[in-house]
Amino acid sequence: MSQLETITIEGFKSISSIKELKLNAINIVIGPNGSGKSNFIGVFSFLHAIRAGNLQDYIIKGGGANKILHFGEKTTPQLHIKISFNNKSNEYSIKLEPTEADELIPTQEVAYFWNKEYRQPLGHSVARDGKEAGISNKQTSDHIISYVKEHLTKWRAYHFHDTSSSSPMKKTVDINDNQFLRSDGSNIASFLYYLQEKHETSYDLIKRTIQRVAPFFEDFRLAPQQLNAEKIRLEWKHKGSDDYFDASSLSDGTLRFIALTTLFLQPDAYKPSVILVDEPELGLHPYAITLLASLIKQASINTQVIISTQSPLLLDHFNPEDILIADRQNGGTVLSRLESSKKLDLWLEEYGLGQLWEKNEFGGRPQAE
Repeated sequence: MSQLETITIEGFKSISSIKELKLNAINIVIGPNGSGKSNFIGVFSFLHAIRAGNLQDYIIKGGGANKILHFGEKTTPQLHIKISFNNKSNEYSIKLEPTEADELIPTQEVAYFWNKEYRQPLGHSVARDGKEAGISNKQTSDHIISYVKEHLTKWRAYHFHDTSSSSPMKKTVDINDNQFLRSDGSNIASFLYYLQEKHETSYDLIKRTIQRVAPFFEDFRLAPQQLNAEKIRLEWKHKGSDDYFDASSLSDGTLRFIALTTLFLQPDAYKPSVILVDEPELGLHPYAITLLASLIKQASINTQVIISTQSPLLLDHFNPEDILIADRQNGGTVLSRLESSKKLDLWLEEYGLGQLWEKNEFGGRPQAE
């Protein structure tokens, strides 16, 4: 697994300065409302947009550069992000500054490779591609830049919150939209259909895991539509009935759990190198949250997982070294890794991490600044 080692963030939304934050295989981010957990997850979506050549679209949708910069451009004239991976053999750094048109333009961009036989890494400056980052340029032939691009491409942030009547997961989709599970789960029907046809073992595991949370669920009905063989819709069969139902007949929590199960149990060949999910426990039954913890642990063997949560129950299933604590200090987000200690070890003999979090034994709770 090509694991993300550290990240530095300076000037992104609520984050004033986080330097060389170490990331593990599992990273569970906790903290009170407004502490900046979602902004931390959002940094990775921002980097993905930079890599895809969608920087300016991201800025527009985010309300302009002044909304992206920490307390605006008067306080933060420059945004800086730096990541390292492969035991710091590779690094990528980008600095961006606002324009009069309220855009953010890359002003410095460098990809690094460090052959550990030498004292320091070799940096390759990346030329900006118009108003977009140079790393988004498809024409580059630089192998160091290409490697970093490939790594960034394999990150994906997922949001399965929308289970309304207009949810993307409930709509008809192209049957061939199956190369990967999309961030909003909009192609879950075509992706599951592909797994059913080509990866039966993974599909059966997904089905059986869903049945543990929804005993009434027998199987999906995944087939091309009769009047348009290029389209497919998520349908399922109730145990003891010959009728089929569409996704609108599922509860919000069940639909979210189906999406999460598909995400974490898909074949390793299709998993992103980094999976990010903001508050995946929303709407889930406590037993489903317990199963979710197992899915996260299993996926982390081959995929790096970064999760934000408000659930003490989910936290109970992880170890101290898996936990990142988000707090606010001097108006900005700070993150720290929960470290084992004799005191914490003694507490853990009687309580779970979630219970200790509720008791405010290690921070991540609302407090006056």
